[in-house]
Amino acid sequence: MWQQAIAVALALLCQLARAQVVTVEGNAYKGLVVSISKDLQEALCDEYIEGIKNMLTSGSSLLYAATEGRLSFGEVTIVVPEGWTCQGAAGTSDVAWDRANLRVGPLHSVFGQNPWTQQPRGCGEPGDFMYFPESFLLENSTLGSRGSVFVHEWAKYRWGVFEEYGHRADPIFPSATRSYDGNETLRHTYCTDGEVAGNFFECEGDNLATCYFVPNAEETTGVTSSLLATPFLSSVVNFCNSETHVADVPTKHNLLCEKRSTWEVIQSHPDITGTSSAPSTSPTFTVKQLKAQTTGNKLVFLLDVTPPMGIGSDTWNYLRDSVKEFILVEATDGMQVGLVSFTNTATKVSDLVTLDTPSNRESLAGKVPNLPTEDTQTKNVAAGITKAKEVLGGEGIVILVTENMKSHSEDLVAAAGGTPVWSVLYPHLIGVSYESYQSLADANGASVFPIENNVVDFGGAASIQSVDNRVALSRCLLDIQYQTQGDSLQEIVSSSCAGKECQISLEVPTNTNYQQTFHIEVYFTRYDNSNLKITVRDPAGAAINESFRQDTGMIYTGSALQVGGTYTVDVSKEANFMDVKSSLLATLQTESGGYDIKLWSSLDLQHLEYTSNSAPTLFAMVGDGDSHVVDASVTATVTDSAQTTAVLVMRDDGTGADVTGNDGVYSAYLIGLSQTGSASVQVAANDNGGSAKLVTATRRAAPVDLNGQSCCGSQITFQTDLPSAGTFTLTSENAGEVTGTIPPNFPPGRVTDLRSSLTLSQVILTFTAPGDDLDQGTAEAYLVTYSVGGSGQGTVEQDVTPVEAGVLVNTTFPAPDCGHLTFLVRAVDAQGIHSADSNGAKVTVPCAPTTSIPSTTSSSSTGNPSSPSSSTARPTPSFFSSEETPTASSSPPTTTQSGGEGDGCSCVSTDTLVTAVIGSVVGSILALFLVELLVYVLVKLFQRRRWKKRQRQRELGRSTRGVENMAMDYADSGGNHESRFGKRRRRFNDGTPTNGQGEVASTASTPLPYLGQSTTSINHAGRPVLPSHNNQRLLPQGYSSPQDQYGNPRTDSHNSRGNVQYSQYHEQPQTQQYNQYKYRPQNQNRRGYTPDEYM
Repeated sequence: MWQQAIAVALALLCQLARAQVVTVEGNAYKGLVVSISKDLQEALCDEYIEGIKNMLTSGSSLLYAATEGRLSFGEVTIVVPEGWTCQGAAGTSDVAWDRANLRVGPLHSVFGQNPWTQQPRGCGEPGDFMYFPESFLLENSTLGSRGSVFVHEWAKYRWGVFEEYGHRADPIFPSATRSYDGNETLRHTYCTDGEVAGNFFECEGDNLATCYFVPNAEETTGVTSSLLATPFLSSVVNFCNSETHVADVPTKHNLLCEKRSTWEVIQSHPDITGTSSAPSTSPTFTVKQLKAQTTGNKLVFLLDVTPPMGIGSDTWNYLRDSVKEFILVEATDGMQVGLVSFTNTATKVSDLVTLDTPSNRESLAGKVPNLPTEDTQTKNVAAGITKAKEVLGGEGIVILVTENMKSHSEDLVAAAGGTPVWSVLYPHLIGVSYESYQSLADANGASVFPIENNVVDFGGAASIQSVDNRVALSRCLLDIQYQTQGDSLQEIVSSSCAGKECQISLEVPTNTNYQQTFHIEVYFTRYDNSNLKITVRDPAGAAINESFRQDTGMIYTGSALQVGGTYTVDVSKEANFMDVKSSLLATLQTESGGYDIKLWSSLDLQHLEYTSNSAPTLFAMVGDGDSHVVDASVTATVTDSAQTTAVLVMRDDGTGADVTGNDGVYSAYLIGLSQTGSASVQVAANDNGGSAKLVTATRRAAPVDLNGQSCCGSQITFQTDLPSAGTFTLTSENAGEVTGTIPPNFPPGRVTDLRSSLTLSQVILTFTAPGDDLDQGTAEAYLVTYSVGGSGQGTVEQDVTPVEAGVLVNTTFPAPDCGHLTFLVRAVDAQGIHSADSNGAKVTVPCAPTTSIPSTTSSSSTGNPSSPSSSTARPTPSFFSSEETPTASSSPPTTTQSGGEGDGCSCVSTDTLVTAVIGSVVGSILALFLVELLVYVLVKLFQRRRWKKRQRQRELGRSTRGVENMAMDYADSGGNHESRFGKRRRRFNDGTPTNGQGEVASTASTPLPYLGQSTTSINHAGRPVLPSHNNQRLLPQGYSSPQDQYGNPRTDSHNSRGNVQYSQYHEQPQTQQYNQYKYRPQNQNRRGYTPDEYM
């Protein structure tokens, strides 16, 4: 039964075109093809060619030196687009742009002029192709020498090494990291044999999520390696080797290549092992023009014209009109179609005709046989297939239409020889076997469409083939086209009506997008065609003109399909043999205009090869030309010759078989088959519930360009929002061949996206779960280990429940130690086999305070894109509490090692650490209390001391005021006043003149300052609180001098006066002696006090 609305579209499975094979002959590469995209400017063709030649010539010299005189480039072919006029172009090439080793294409809006290499495979395995934007060849590049950058990309493409630098904001492969030495200095992640000058930016504290390093090529000297790290440095001419390799930085190469240097990986490649040093050669270039390419697919109709094809009225008429209708309207523009008929021999009716003009379509349609032959009852299908293959010229498909009214047996598989033959069995008698046709289809990835013989007997009139078969024939041809071509017409809605006067309604569904051009086809028997009147109207009631009319059908074409609208077909006829059928045909459309699925493998689909420790990898891309889709849902279903089926989730998240997330390449290991031999591979893709996004051009990059993202890191990130990929559902099928020996078990997959964070004393690890067998299934357990300061190894006894591969895992546990911890995760399967180590995830856990506290510094810079940040990391008290103990197991995590040398912190056990923290807290509280008490006592003692001082001064003053002073009276009467006041007066009252014996120089006429009882109080800080304005006491000059923080006059403002001073004062008049102290009311004509005016 034909569906009224198409929910599933069957799309062409396009195998990714493999690049040209490059070989090594006489120490030189031969067969390298460079292709220029037709999307570039023809006027710049000569400049493109010159740029390519210069890049490869300089790159060849550098490659020769870097490989120790073993390799250089020899024969190179440059292919320019068809029709371009370019200097030096001679001859043609059939190597299309998408099959070239190096492809030159347009500039990308996000990645700018950065070249890139598509590398979906692992370490030591080749890439798919190299891509260089035109601007890289034409403009001054910030990436460095073009030859150096080319060697950088060639090493990735040819030898399967990866970049030896980090990426800004990449959590797995960062641009900057911190060295866990005694100084904890920031460091870049380049693999070099010398220091690269530059600056760090946005590096705050221990959070390095935004930290990145910008090199300064002008200030960098003496660096000679590595070409996979710093090709932008003119001094770099080597790959990192075992002596210069930096294995402890988190780079993609270190993770995927097990920390081997690039030169160690390259040395194991046959290019190196099969050669020795030889004289250098210069590349030679040949420029060719792309051979004219045929557009669309090739198709040959192979029509059975034996008498059984004419059983019953309209049986042949339906077939003839369906083929004509396909040629006139339904075949996609540019398709090449040929015609072959057969009985017991085969006849070529027409060579391939390109359906690109109406005249070509009409000419070919006119060659379709009008009636079957009556000469012979026998048929030779194999002969017909052989003739159809000749017309095809070696590629394309054959649509075989033949009756199956009786059993027929031939070796059709041998005749096809790999050419897909789609069989339409019309008419087919129920119960008759069609095994030979099914075998033919199975051998070449095609299908069989049996259409039941359905003849209706009208009594006295001739028997008539049902009009349903007319519809079925047209639908079969459309479906074959869609499965082999993809973007073509399909039935959107259909209906019928009965009677001499009736109307058919065709409502266009609203949940799908379609292209604007559409066709309404009306089907009927030849007997109802007499005086038949058909009127087709759009939803607004406007009539749509007839395009073609045949004996059993009519076609109406419109140019603006109204989604949600209802089209009507009014029928008026004299006879009424059968119902009238009608269908609306349109082309499904996504926002990109239609997608297909590209599928390839680690070798190719005909060599899905297993080894004792590896499985083949399937790769798929969903896209439309140069565009591709990310965030889609893609699965592969593979069935082997034993009918064992493996359903694989293909991921584009940088985990499992996927090397780089968000690059549009969906990957999966082929796990789950039981037998080698032929296999069918079906790939299904959809828009993932509307989450799929369309990348309108290729997004990658290479070494260092501040204006674009570098290739490729753990994930490709997009700086701007991507457009929706629209709604789509695709399924595609292809045949493959499983080879090698399938091992009984594979190791668990490796974790490649481990991340860590610290919340108080809890370590949080997150990662994507690997599989029990590589990236499929569920592992038995996860083993979490750690090291401190880069040395030793401990195990975290934390139970984590394994989950299915591809699911995000989060686990939290108390920090097993303090210091700079590096965590690793390994998956374990039921047989106890461990996966390879994950990437390292670092976290710093503060230790208990120590006497010696190390400090750290980070670099700073000026004159760069943004103001650099500097940070100083200092150990802080541990924030563990006695309650924070492991709960996942019966025993707490054990530490099997201690902090490494140069770790910069004293590491202790958890119990000791908790005790130390409690002691520190209690001790701090007691210390604060004692400090407060000590301050209080000192303040009180100081206040009392000042009070006593002033008391003595007042007593001394009273003893020197003539007869009113009791001490003076006592002295006049011969009493010994010195015994009571002499020494103390000299000690405390520097302002009072004395003689050499310490006695007061003048007892009657020399006035002394009067100091009453102090009204000054002392605040909590020990500073004096100034008196109010109402206090009018007088201060001597000696107390207007500067004072210390507690209000005391400094000692250098006082001068002890000896005998000389006494004589001077004694001989001066009383008024002069008085004025020397400059008595004045304090604060007179002043707005306030100052500390220097008050004691």
